[in-house]
Amino acid sequence: MSQRDDLLQEIRTLSEAEAVRALTALVEDRGLISSANDMPAKDDELRVAVDTEETAEYLQSISSSVGEGDLARLALEYAAAHEDLVDVVVEAVEYARSPSDRFDPVSLSVGVLAVTLLQTEVMVKRDARGRWSLTVHKRALRDSTLSRLLTALLSHLTNGK
Repeated sequence: MSQRDDLLQEIRTLSEAEAVRALTALVEDRGLISSANDMPAKDDELRVAVDTEETAEYLQSISSSVGEGDLARLALEYAAAHEDLVDVVVEAVEYARSPSDRFDPVSLSVGVLAVTLLQTEVMVKRDARGRWSLTVHKRALRDSTLSRLLTALLSHLTNGK
């Protein structure tokens, strides 16, 4: 087994809480918490942003909801596929598995954390009326990890509807 395969196995065995904690640590380490704080604080607001006429047909093909742990694990797998993030993902997984006696002050939704991690792939903005919109940059999705993460994100935000 390669180191990457070992890391992916470690990510897949994280509990829901550990996966969310690792994703939070990764976003924080990348200096993206302020970007995350500028987004809607809850997945409900992001759900409104993705539930549009443009995405209706695609959303119909999603058959089940993705939970927070599954979404966090897919976001970590996506990050682990990038050479410049592997070491940070390893540290985030180790941190998440370590005993936690302290309070982690970051309390952002998993949807917001995933979108923040994908900020080069996804743009979230608020219009003058206060409505959020989410735009996925269309590139060839050669990266199946990105495709799976985007599908899981949409499924999580829309509860598989």
